[in-house]
Amino acid sequence: MNLTCIMSEDPAALTVTKLYDENDDFGHFWNRNDPTIPLPPCSNVSDDSQCSVCLDQLVKVVCRNLTAGVKIFMEGPEGSINYNQTGCAEPPSPLLAHPRTHLPAIVSVIICVILILGVLWKCCQKI
Repeated sequence: MNLTCIMSEDPAALTVTKLYDENDDFGHFWNRNDPTIPLPPCSNVSDDSQCSVCLDQLVKVVCRNLTAGVKIFMEGPEGSINYNQTGCAEPPSPLLAHPRTHLPAIVSVIICVILILGVLWKCCQKI
């Protein structure tokens, strides 16, 4: 997956409303209608749109699979918002991203191991 990451220290970034390609006025990578609603923390970001915007001390943006030559424009109610392009952190492992979904499998394996050890212990006592 091709990721593009940006970060903004600009206080206006807290009220960001749109992300789009500066070279193309048609369509948005991300938008929100109400800039007074706080941005989600970066730990609770969904993958519903091409770009995700979140707050983790600074406003962070992660866009997936942008075409070559795209120049991201960040806009708020007061106009353009300054940002810096940054490196993207590795996405978390799918196993670590949703550990609760693996809980039943882990519990089943533990129970099986306990049962096998119990049977072996009973067999060894008879000898």
